Amino acid sequence: MDLHQQRKQDLKEHIDEEYMLLKELEDDLRLTQEVQPKTKLKKQIKEVKGRIKEYRNDLDSLSNSQQEQNLLVNAMANITFRELDMVTNGILSMPVEFDESYTVVPVVIKMSKNELTGSAQSRLTSGVIQARMVGKFVENMVNVIPDFPEKLKAGFAREYHNLRATGLKGNALLDALHEFSCNRSLDYDLRAAGLAVLYYLFEKCEVFER
Repeated sequence: MDLHQQRKQDLKEHIDEEYMLLKELEDDLRLTQEVQPKTKLKKQIKEVKGRIKEYRNDLDSLSNSQQEQNLLVNAMANITFRELDMVTNGILSMPVEFDESYTVVPVVIKMSKNELTGSAQSRLTSGVIQARMVGKFVENMVNVIPDFPEKLKAGFAREYHNLRATGLKGNALLDALHEFSCNRSLDYDLRAAGLAVLYYLFEKCEVFER
């Protein structure tokens, strides 16, 4: 593993650790009634969220390199149903929250509304290369798991709202969702598959602000 990839891996591990700490602190806050301990916990939660944001910004700067973009675009042409199955498998275990209240919005307008700029726009739109394959994959999975589309959507929606709660938005939020979609894999075929799924849901207005 080169230094670039090692740094990314280290940042992802730091982010995972901070999210675990954040969950513990938020659980303690919900159970605490006394004013002084609550104030201390709120301060600690704010500090953890600040560190998460810093790590995300560092990861964003690494992920947005031209080399990374080129590798993802090249890998996009190689993904198959196998990779799509691998990146969606874990998401299906999450609770389903049905929400059909959405309207289709042109992708360009939606990107602007969600503050996606520059390299983030380019990276997300590379998912259009395999968006049709994702659609076919979802259709096929319905024959096996009838509520597959709802589960897939719910998993992303839940992660989206969790990330928004930490203060992430724009390019940093897209990066975080991309890491979620590919389960933080460093394999470029899986990263491309995760991005294709994310674009598919973005285009259908089932992820991000509408």
